[in-house]
Amino acid sequence: MTNDLVQFARSLQLDTLESAWGQAVKSPDPAATPSYATVLDLLCEKDLASRALGMATSMIEALVGKNETLAALELGFRAMRRSAHNDALAKTVAGLIDKHYGDEEWLPVLRARAGLDAAVTVTSILEFERLRRFTKGHVVYHQGGWNEGSIEGFTAATQEVLVQFASGRRESFPLDTVLSRFKPLDANDLRAMKLQRMDALRTEAEKDPSGLIRRVATLYRGTLTSTQLKTELCPAVIAEKDWAGFWKRAKAAAAKNPWLRVEGSTTRPTFVVRDKPVSLVDEATTALHHQNDLGQRIGVLRDYLARGEDEEMKAQILGLATKVVEAAIEEKKASHAHILDGILFLEEHGHRASIPAAQEVRALLVKDDGSLRPTAIDRLATQASREHAIELVPQALGENWAEQCAVILEQWPDSVLENVVEKLVAKDQGGLCLRLWDKVAPYPKRFPLLIYLLGKLWGDGVFDGAEAKPSAIAMGRVLLQLARTLNENRKKNQVQARLLGRLVSLLTGKRGLLNKSFEGIDRDDLAHYLGIVKRAGEDFAMEIVDMIDRKVSESYPDLHAKPELPYWEKDFIFTTRAGMRRIKEDYRVLVEEKIPTNSKAIGAAAALGDLSENSEWESAMEEQRNLTGRAQDMDAQIRSARLIEDQDVPADRVAPGTKITLTDVATGKTFAYRLLGPWDVDDDHTINYMAPIAQGLLGKHVGETGEMPGPTGSITVRIDTIERIV
Repeated sequence: MTNDLVQFARSLQLDTLESAWGQAVKSPDPAATPSYATVLDLLCEKDLASRALGMATSMIEALVGKNETLAALELGFRAMRRSAHNDALAKTVAGLIDKHYGDEEWLPVLRARAGLDAAVTVTSILEFERLRRFTKGHVVYHQGGWNEGSIEGFTAATQEVLVQFASGRRESFPLDTVLSRFKPLDANDLRAMKLQRMDALRTEAEKDPSGLIRRVATLYRGTLTSTQLKTELCPAVIAEKDWAGFWKRAKAAAAKNPWLRVEGSTTRPTFVVRDKPVSLVDEATTALHHQNDLGQRIGVLRDYLARGEDEEMKAQILGLATKVVEAAIEEKKASHAHILDGILFLEEHGHRASIPAAQEVRALLVKDDGSLRPTAIDRLATQASREHAIELVPQALGENWAEQCAVILEQWPDSVLENVVEKLVAKDQGGLCLRLWDKVAPYPKRFPLLIYLLGKLWGDGVFDGAEAKPSAIAMGRVLLQLARTLNENRKKNQVQARLLGRLVSLLTGKRGLLNKSFEGIDRDDLAHYLGIVKRAGEDFAMEIVDMIDRKVSESYPDLHAKPELPYWEKDFIFTTRAGMRRIKEDYRVLVEEKIPTNSKAIGAAAALGDLSENSEWESAMEEQRNLTGRAQDMDAQIRSARLIEDQDVPADRVAPGTKITLTDVATGKTFAYRLLGPWDVDDDHTINYMAPIAQGLLGKHVGETGEMPGPTGSITVRIDTIERIV
């Protein structure tokens, strides 16, 4: 309510202000006295002192009626300082002085010095108001070196004032000395608050950092550098460890504060306190002139609308937005995405542009040849605009909108893919999504969200009755592979981590897709499920692991028996005889030639003198450590090596000792590799079975697919032939 009073006064809505003030008088709030005083200030600045006087008088009477003498007195002092006074108000304030300070021993002294005993005038009252600031509980400032201090006592008999300084020193001064050499500080002055209200300052730093900047800036005549701000606040108010967080919040808040103008660079701004606040509408209008295109202007208007404090202010900003959007429509220079952003922004807040939003949605999404470009939806500035645009797609595309959207469903960006699917389902067109199943199911890394959504539609019964509907077992297998893929990336990708959570719920929650896939499952399929889970790692979702383990125990407990590991997964290094000869020769050269040669270099360097400054010796010693460490590693590797020729190399599975022919599923390109040991790689067609390039292929059969790292990411390959070569 008090904020409304200030807004009404600032915008000179005088009739509304009078009405609201009358309501406030019926139940005055002493804590709102600063706001009441601000209203009086604003009126007096507009040469409306007589109106301010009437309002001040009514509020003072109301506060007195509630026995809030001090609040009434403060408001009276404020009105008289702003020249909103008459004889009646002066007498009322004089009476409040006696009533509130009647028990203070200093009252007769200050009354006499102020001239109140001689005559009750505006001058004598304002002089008393100044003198009372040199009494107990107030803070004074001495520029000559004492700095700020709290007044602890006033002895009327000797007219001496006792001051406790921030430095810790306590001194008594004659009243005349204090009046002539000390300056009284307002209770809201930063220096006074540091002495008496540090908790309030710290609360302000947390909740209103831009207000704290204004408070500090008053000490520097309204212009404050970032260095001065830190000097005043850190560490007295804000601990050094908390400064970075405060500084980030303070800069952002200052940019939105109508009382502050931010100048200078982003890293070293200067804050300037304005003489009067600039309204958000005026500020937004100015800000628009600095934006290069309509998209940036709409972004500015969104920000200012979010900062609007009342409905009238928001209505003014929306009116400004309407002018900006209509001007862009008329000029026909802005992009369809930017114009649509503007139209949707208006529609989100109940306004309409001269052209319908659906028309611009069509212009954005439809190419000249009539085909769709769904990725264009991401040109819109906000997620709210994108989702709003999807709601308009049926209207924009016409009768066959569902077919147009579904046939290229995999091309819709993830930002709106779920909205498109939900729209299709809402219009009973969800079955169109099923045609994507065979196209995307083999590629969980490429289409994670779409596969999840198809699984969700399957679980919701959207595909029931369709001939191409995948079996429950096939759906379970694909979704488990998707869960495994998402689990691998969840720590690095928060979006995939959230999708994994939704997928786990889909499989194990109320829809119970995993339980449905267990119905009639045979041993091989369940073994496949179990294998996916085991390859997913120990941090895989325990809900899924537990359900599969229980099903295995119930139906095929022998699957839990620990299988014999293929030989290449055992803790040995497998190599050919040629590779073994090669590594042993490298080891011989290292031990018999390189290390002895380096030992001689160490001796020669040591003979040069002072070892503490002998770079040749240090370099030789470092090389010796490297060589001996390498020799130890090679010795251990040779000891753990086993010959591929001694193993039972399978002819039907990818394994060390085989030659394989592969086809890139995406491009159709074919290529062949030999899989051998780490010391056998001597050409581009031989790969180390321990390297990442081979890990996604080991153990697979002809016709199966695997993953291999490529220049731009993982590629899917099909195994065409396997030939034993060792």
